[in-house]
Amino acid sequence: MIISLPAGELKEYIRQQVNLFFPDKYKFEGHDVDSAFSQALERVEYCFKHITLPMYLTHDRQPYFYHMHSDQYSQFLYFLSNSLWELSQNKPICDKLLVLNRALSGFFVSYKCPLPAIFIFIHPLGSVIGNAKFSEFTIIMQGVTVNTSPRFMGSSSPSLGRGLALCAGATIIGDKPIGDRVTIGANAQVHNISIADDSIVVRDSTGQINIKHRGEKPCYAQCYFNVQI
Repeated sequence: MIISLPAGELKEYIRQQVNLFFPDKYKFEGHDVDSAFSQALERVEYCFKHITLPMYLTHDRQPYFYHMHSDQYSQFLYFLSNSLWELSQNKPICDKLLVLNRALSGFFVSYKCPLPAIFIFIHPLGSVIGNAKFSEFTIIMQGVTVNTSPRFMGSSSPSLGRGLALCAGATIIGDKPIGDRVTIGANAQVHNISIADDSIVVRDSTGQINIKHRGEKPCYAQCYFNVQI
């Protein structure tokens, strides 16, 4: 993978951000932090090589991570915090990385949230991602909400299928499953109802939610990933 900063400089860049924003006794250092950092880079490489957008690949199709691309950096901070949590449950540093991500991107996703190996954030400003069983090839855009109510946390979290596209303002509340290759359109709300495979959920000009079958054309998520969904 090509990185806009050498790995050592990138780690120091994050260390300075964390220590500047949160100047307490808990420092961005230690063997667990080093291991989580290496894992996060590996996870970014694996994820980005499946994305078709030009900024994610070089001209010869190598994954490219640009630390000043806010969507990419937000995704890296998630991978870093999630890797650190899985390794050592280093809560003070995980919390700092979570809040740093929120401060820089206006976006909330917990380091405990099990996002898939392959997904993409597209300008996720204002999105709040709660508990769900996510699948590969998820797209999260701006203003998205997934299960922020305590009523739908834990074992009642819904299963969300492969190739789910959550467009601007899309909302999922409840514990009912969402099928594969589903698109939830702008400002459309799915409130505790099941959605079948290959569905498009839209909100019309009257505010009514309509669910229709996608038909033969590729699902929306297929535009962003280089494998068949």
